[in-house]
Amino acid sequence: MSNVPDREQNERVRERFTRSADVFSRLAVPYRVGDTDVIARLADPGSEDLALDLACGPGTFTLALARRAKFVIGLDLTPALLAFAGNRIREERAENVALVCADATAIPFPDESVSVAVCGYSLHHMSDPLAALRELARVVRRGGRLALVDMYVPEGAQPDACDAIERARDASHRHTLSRPELLAMVEEAGFRIRSTEPLERPRLFSAWLQVAGWGPNDPATRNSRRLLEATLADDAAGFHPRLLESTGNGEPEIEFIQSALFVAANRS
Repeated sequence: MSNVPDREQNERVRERFTRSADVFSRLAVPYRVGDTDVIARLADPGSEDLALDLACGPGTFTLALARRAKFVIGLDLTPALLAFAGNRIREERAENVALVCADATAIPFPDESVSVAVCGYSLHHMSDPLAALRELARVVRRGGRLALVDMYVPEGAQPDACDAIERARDASHRHTLSRPELLAMVEEAGFRIRSTEPLERPRLFSAWLQVAGWGPNDPATRNSRRLLEATLADDAAGFHPRLLESTGNGEPEIEFIQSALFVAANRS
């Protein structure tokens, strides 16, 4: 696990998502439609529930919860992402949503103040994900629901190889957990796991870099491609990469798989 101080890591996250906020938000929203449906189903907010979307990003999960819950709070560290989320909320005329700029490890709410919480693709950006999960356990009432999704390192893969590729693409990436590590962390924080659902999503390397705000000639693109290509033979990172036929004079596209895990839990 990373030993980067929280303050330094928070600045890395803000820099990354401020720089890439527009392209990330525009491209991430469409391909996460399926994720949104799963999260809404697992969280199962009711008409009297107060819900929290931790590290809400462009507000995809926030809006899904708003259609079913009494009120939703979207919390994020990056003002640029909250601005994008705010625009979407106004476009959909969702009046039962508030956005808050705050740190996931210092949620500014009282104990047991929300009924439902969700968190999507954020733990791997945190220097102390267990602290964030414990904060969620603090603000979720006993018996309340948690639904989260995050990437995980498949069994047999090398976490260091996975993290090296991820960090070459995104300096704010800290650590991808294995499936057992992720589940153990959720339980250690104070939740009882109800169910899990794995997801294997095919990705194109070029689109993956574009979402991070990089073009084909940027150093981050070249470095992450070099590291991913190095795993073509042994699949050390668990991405199952394969070269596709080139459609032009450039390098062949790389298709790979990102493994993610949905977790549904109740506050113990």
